[in-house]
Amino acid sequence: MSPRWTALLYVLLALSTVPLLVGTTVPGFLFLIVPIFLVTVLVARGLDRRADAVPWAVPALLAVGGGIAVVSVLTGVLNGLSDEPYSTPAYAALGWNLYSHPVVFYYVQYGKTYLENSYDVYLPLLAFVQIPGVDYRWISLIAWAAMLYLLRGNGRALAGLAVPWVPLLAANGQNDFVPLFALTLALAFTGPLGRARWAAEVFALALKQLANVVVVLYHLARREYVRALAAVAITAAILAPFLYLDASGVWCHVIVGDPGSTCTSRPLSFFVFKRNYWLYPTWVAVVFYAPLLDLVRRLGSALRRPRSPRPAPGPRSDSPPGPR
Repeated sequence: MSPRWTALLYVLLALSTVPLLVGTTVPGFLFLIVPIFLVTVLVARGLDRRADAVPWAVPALLAVGGGIAVVSVLTGVLNGLSDEPYSTPAYAALGWNLYSHPVVFYYVQYGKTYLENSYDVYLPLLAFVQIPGVDYRWISLIAWAAMLYLLRGNGRALAGLAVPWVPLLAANGQNDFVPLFALTLALAFTGPLGRARWAAEVFALALKQLANVVVVLYHLARREYVRALAAVAITAAILAPFLYLDASGVWCHVIVGDPGSTCTSRPLSFFVFKRNYWLYPTWVAVVFYAPLLDLVRRLGSALRRPRSPRPAPGPRSDSPPGPR
């Protein structure tokens, strides 16, 4: 099959993530996020390998994914998957009481009225990254576009993050795109940041817990153990004022992750199959595909390597010991 037809098939495969994403909203089908992830990595790899022969493929996928996202925001089609475009900016009004008091308000989403009554379960800076008067869904979409701009030299990452389910989640106002932009700026951007890279990393550490996990694992994988410990220490320092004000609130909402007042942890399935959480392994997989593949190959080689046989014991001597 010619490279053009193969690239077209990859674009069509990328479009299949849209009905799969809709399927995750059906009870019992949350697991569909796993094939969505696998399709994304496959598309990213396939289009990147054909980028020289078919230079229009990745830009076409970007245009399709971005177009679907914009239409979703403007019309409400495939939208309304989350309350985050309303709750996330509302937390800013709590100030230092982020983890002590809930936000309580009504909001209207596509003609239906909802009650929001929840505590902030994110790190403190996330609620304050907003543009006054601008719908948070546009902020998420802008963060997605800015992330792609920073990654413009990485064809595999561009293809993977353009697979339509990703910008569609941005169009739904998922607040993960601001942390993902910060991660891109801190860990993946190859521009001349210099010492400012530390500031970008601190920015990422103040937004959402999964970004902190990525930062720590990144440094551990690079054997930068001091920097991994520093990331943990910076996270603790960011939370320190709130721990002083309300330690139980930080524990229940930031650590346990309970948006209510019962301090009850979520079931494991909630974290394993939550669709927006899979944005982080997707980002890692498509941005760091080459070093991850190399790591997997080295681990596989180490596991397959036969163990060295033990040396055979020397001949046994039955002669009496010599004089001492």
